[in-house]
Amino acid sequence: MKSRIKILPENIVEKIAAGEVVERPASVVKELIENSIDAQATKIFVFVKNGGMDEIRIVDNGTGMTKEEAKLAFQRHATSKISKEEDLNEIRTLGFRGEALPSIAAVSRVEMLTRRKKDIIGSKIVIKGGEIKRTEDAGCPPGTSITVRDIFYNTPARRKFLKSPNQEFGYIKSIVEKYVLAYENIHFKLMHNGRIAYDIPPTDLLSRIGEVWGRDVAENMVKISKRGKIEVIGFVSKPYLTRKDKGKIIVFVNGRFVSNSNIARWIVEGYRTLLFRDSYPYAVVHIRVPPEEVDVNVHPAKLYVKFRNEKWIKDELTNLIWNTLTSLSNIPSEKMKKKGMEAMVEPEITTREKQMKFNVEKTSEEKIENYLSKMRIPQYEIWGQFDDTYIVMKSKDAIMIVDQHAAHERIRYEKFLKGIHEGKAQRLLNPVIVNLSPSDYEDLLNVKDKLREFGLVIEDFGNGSVIIRSIPPILKRDEVEEIIKGIIDMGVKYIEKKRDEIIKLISCKGAIKAHDKLTIYEMEELVAQLLRCENPYTCPHGRPTIIKITTKDLEKMFKRNI
Repeated sequence: MKSRIKILPENIVEKIAAGEVVERPASVVKELIENSIDAQATKIFVFVKNGGMDEIRIVDNGTGMTKEEAKLAFQRHATSKISKEEDLNEIRTLGFRGEALPSIAAVSRVEMLTRRKKDIIGSKIVIKGGEIKRTEDAGCPPGTSITVRDIFYNTPARRKFLKSPNQEFGYIKSIVEKYVLAYENIHFKLMHNGRIAYDIPPTDLLSRIGEVWGRDVAENMVKISKRGKIEVIGFVSKPYLTRKDKGKIIVFVNGRFVSNSNIARWIVEGYRTLLFRDSYPYAVVHIRVPPEEVDVNVHPAKLYVKFRNEKWIKDELTNLIWNTLTSLSNIPSEKMKKKGMEAMVEPEITTREKQMKFNVEKTSEEKIENYLSKMRIPQYEIWGQFDDTYIVMKSKDAIMIVDQHAAHERIRYEKFLKGIHEGKAQRLLNPVIVNLSPSDYEDLLNVKDKLREFGLVIEDFGNGSVIIRSIPPILKRDEVEEIIKGIIDMGVKYIEKKRDEIIKLISCKGAIKAHDKLTIYEMEELVAQLLRCENPYTCPHGRPTIIKITTKDLEKMFKRNI
């Protein structure tokens, strides 16, 4: 009987393997840029035609290769980076698999020019469909130039899945952007159809953020820095500068760009309650750990990494971001600019920040306690309520507007957190009986012990009812039934993952509402308690509690400083 199992021909194997590494033109750019970086290049120029579908040329001034090395470089699994199994635990370069060049050559027409500095003459290699067609001596500057033409010319099924030239160039631009932000000492240039997209000489990271994402973004980034066995450096945006997606959370691990949803989530978690729901910051974060603590050999394109101790990395990162952000004033200033017919809210850009000119500040920021004491001592004068919702007050150089509901939510949230930590609960003289549906009744009894953490002592009362004997001190008796049903509505099956949601639910219940009329004394007490909070700038859901309108803002609005 003829066997149904066959050994695939080498040319098919190479095309399948190429598909794991070369997804689109941007994949070619990524792999070749990484090769240039590993070759210690200080200049990397990328020239693209028709979104990379017609031609990609990458020129660097790196170490270059001999003719023999250049020919070997296009053999599968040929690499200068590792030689024995133990080396996989000490990866310090971006490329090491020896897959990039042969994979690119398998699905395109490739021409390489390369020369070492000490050599008089360079080498030229021409490859088509993975087969070396010609090698010869050639004059060229030190470094390496690789031209990739007609990507997927021999796999038309792959080529037809590419997007439009502009979309493909967008992917390429995104890749180059990441390496611009990763390697400040390298001069990057990117050109598309003869037009310059980026031309960025060596400079500091904040300047590069300004070049790539715009000056407004750069002026509202905050430096984070931690040295030690784990090193974290970079910039994150202030809480009021956000996006609706995670597309501008850029992470590098030991110099390698990684697409790791866990790290992106940890960065967001570092903001805790400073971010509004469904909002994400801008961030460029470089993480350096000992090579043995991270496995980079888990994905053909090396986009994902695994840490040996994820909790260690998470705790270091989230605590660093939180401590850095809470050492700053995060009160946004209301600046009105016309954008068509719309008025937009922009974050405050202080004089001190303008003087930065994208240079990293070397002075340490003031701790929040110092800031708050200064805010209290110069005195603020409460003028009253507007719309029975906003507390209006005057400080030395600004009008301050406090959202009374958001402020009270923040006060109650921090008070409740402290109560949880201290194990506080108030026993009810008259316990509350809550009647539930059969399914809700069973679900609640299954998690009643876990709810003790929040000060809720629940017992079975029989016949589909439970009795609540103790509640958190911040709750009132008549609020308990609604809280219990709110917890059930969250889905108690995954209650361990909803701890913060429960804390917010309990904290926000009973908070002062919009349109609640307050006396001057009540306003003063509310503001005083807010300013004693660890984070007085946002409610637990991330909405701002305070808005500041400075004298300069008013002058701009009334066009007095033109």
